[in-house]
Amino acid sequence: MQSSLMMLNKSENSNFIDMVYNFDWSSTPLGPMDSWDPALKNATNICLKTEFPMCIFIDPSNWTLLYNKAFVPILMAKHPALGKQVKDVWPERYEAHMSLAFNRVTTTGKGLYYNDRLATLKRDGYDEKVYLNFTFSPIFKSDGTICALWNLTQETTHMVLNTRRLKLLGEFGHLSSKIKSLESACHIITKALRNNEDIPYTLIYFVKHKLNSSESLIAQLMATTFDSDDKEKRKFPDYLPESHETINLAKNANKSYDTYIELKRNAATYSFLKCDYWPIYLVVKEGRNVKVLLNDESQAVLFLIKISLDKDHVLSVVLIYGIDRFRALDDRYMEFFNLVTNHIYALLQHGKSVEDEKNQTKILADMNYQKITFFQGISHELKTSETSKIQGLDKGADDYLIKPFSTPELICRIRTNIECSILRRKILFHRYKQEDIKQLLLSIINMILSESDLDKTLFYIAKEIYRRLPCEKIFIISNEPSQNNKIVIPYENDSEDLTPIINPFTEINGNNNNNSQPFKRSQKFFNENLGVDISLNEYCDEVHKNVSILSVEIRLNDNFWGWIKVHRSQNSDWFDSEIELLQQISNNISLAITYANLLEEIEEKEIQIKAAEFANNAKTQILANTSHELRTPLGAIVGMMPSLEGTTLTTEQKDMLNITSNAADSVLSIVNNVLNVAKLESKKFILVNRTFDLLNSLESTIIIFGKKAATKNIELIVNCEIDMLPRYVKSDPKRLNQVLTHLLSNSVKFTNEGEIVLTISMQPREVIEENNDENSSYVQVVKKEKLLII
Repeated sequence: MQSSLMMLNKSENSNFIDMVYNFDWSSTPLGPMDSWDPALKNATNICLKTEFPMCIFIDPSNWTLLYNKAFVPILMAKHPALGKQVKDVWPERYEAHMSLAFNRVTTTGKGLYYNDRLATLKRDGYDEKVYLNFTFSPIFKSDGTICALWNLTQETTHMVLNTRRLKLLGEFGHLSSKIKSLESACHIITKALRNNEDIPYTLIYFVKHKLNSSESLIAQLMATTFDSDDKEKRKFPDYLPESHETINLAKNANKSYDTYIELKRNAATYSFLKCDYWPIYLVVKEGRNVKVLLNDESQAVLFLIKISLDKDHVLSVVLIYGIDRFRALDDRYMEFFNLVTNHIYALLQHGKSVEDEKNQTKILADMNYQKITFFQGISHELKTSETSKIQGLDKGADDYLIKPFSTPELICRIRTNIECSILRRKILFHRYKQEDIKQLLLSIINMILSESDLDKTLFYIAKEIYRRLPCEKIFIISNEPSQNNKIVIPYENDSEDLTPIINPFTEINGNNNNNSQPFKRSQKFFNENLGVDISLNEYCDEVHKNVSILSVEIRLNDNFWGWIKVHRSQNSDWFDSEIELLQQISNNISLAITYANLLEEIEEKEIQIKAAEFANNAKTQILANTSHELRTPLGAIVGMMPSLEGTTLTTEQKDMLNITSNAADSVLSIVNNVLNVAKLESKKFILVNRTFDLLNSLESTIIIFGKKAATKNIELIVNCEIDMLPRYVKSDPKRLNQVLTHLLSNSVKFTNEGEIVLTISMQPREVIEENNDENSSYVQVVKKEKLLII
């Protein structure tokens, strides 16, 4: 999508300006450009030379379009549209909105401003919803009538979308407390996505299967945005493919996935799979995102999330997102889907953790019950008479323990109780680790949302990893040439305290060598599928020795961004829990980078806007300063002229003095006009409201220009009824005189023969005035009159 502010190449802009001036305007109702009103010519010159998107709607009876080079991205496929009428260029918008706005501006003479106004534009053959800031301002002819409208436009689609999407991502962070299980997480997620403008619909399918197995796959529909709160039957729209509760993916194994449609959007081309069913099998099999073109030409995209259930099983979650029909699936849209998927992954992981915690609590309760039962049996047998104990010991331990336990049975039960205690401690340790990791991920999210510096966030993450994992060094390395991020913890001379977190539960690991085999299978799975690399004995230039390295990729929009690298002493093993922790942190780093990029982009936009405002203020200041500097010497020249008229001069010198005096008056008038424009732009123009003699003010100005008209053999006729005009009025006499002066000056300047008719009249009008009394709510109609000079 093009930016609304377009920095133009000078040669390109010059070519476009030439094209506008060379356009055959005589073929339009406006006629040749030479016949246009001077105000319209000046407006055209300003429009073509500005770098902001601007156009002019000319002639209220036809509203013909003229625009500059920067306005072309707003028109897109409708360009070229020079000389066309607005109702032909935007027929759908003209009838619904623009005609009403034009009529309001021409009627009131006041401009209109619209902020983040939603509009639908044709772009590359498809309709796209955009948000615009734009104005309609009148352009007045010299006779005071409106001949055209300014239209200054800025596209704010990116800012509106970023704000709306960041709000949705922020809402995801508050859903964790409501999740009770994996299934409830699905329903909570789809409920949060209902009625979302960027994601029209969402479906979540679960596929549970073994690792590296070709067993029959069954997809189970867990939740959709079409679910109702009262748990009624789902109501799918007709344009969606069949979305069954249960899908046997084995039936789709032999189907072909080779019908791809290329769709061009702006400067990029995107490939969509054309099929009449959801390609869930393809997503699970190849482990990648799939863009789908549905039968009604709408679009959807499928994302895959993998959640490890145990050492042999994995849960593949297929997320089906609908795509807004009025939005192209470009890189920004896909980036938003990736962020939503990362948040959903975190919520599903939380749901699984809650389920695991419940299961572990149940197992722990069963073991405690068995332990209590065991000790109650032991206590009952040992509470016998002292004589029986002695006699039993005389006969030997085996004889005494025949009832109720034999020696092997007692030893077996004691060992079972010890194993139960160890297992209970492991469960407590696991629960502590899960809670600690959850708190770490939440703290990272809080740092991201607090708009912290990216390097500061990465440094904090590296420190927290170092405190939680037994390791020698942590590296977070960017692989992008434009980035120079390299975080190392700890530094050689780092004095900061990086004491590991003390936990109340110590993990107990057995010495059984059978545990190594599951670890190797898990390691192979991570290496092949999830961007994890493990090297148990590799030389490292950073530490100048062989180490065991665990590396986890950091991905950004399906592209490789960098690594998290963790070092231990050589031949050290890595556990599945450590790998999963680094992967979760990698997802959060990806979120932090994306969020930092969004903030940087918004900041650049604000800088551009402020630079434009500064340039405009500087221009206004330059105009004001220049006018003041020119008016001072001109005032001296004008003041010296009357003193020279009383001296003895030749006829030729008098003529030269007269010419100089007239020229100085003209230049001073122009400088005053420039100063007035500067005051208007800086909003420092002050009107004086006082009572003055209207007839004397009008008469003095008319006499001056009557003499000038006589020098050109032109007759100046004043048409007015003096008896109908008020003698004294309350207004700004200087500004009234200025308006009349400009009117007569242009009339005399552009009239070469004939006569000039100046009509002065009063027009009655009714004005509704509200009572200023706080306790009164009535309004009254007041009759006032308007002075009309044409």
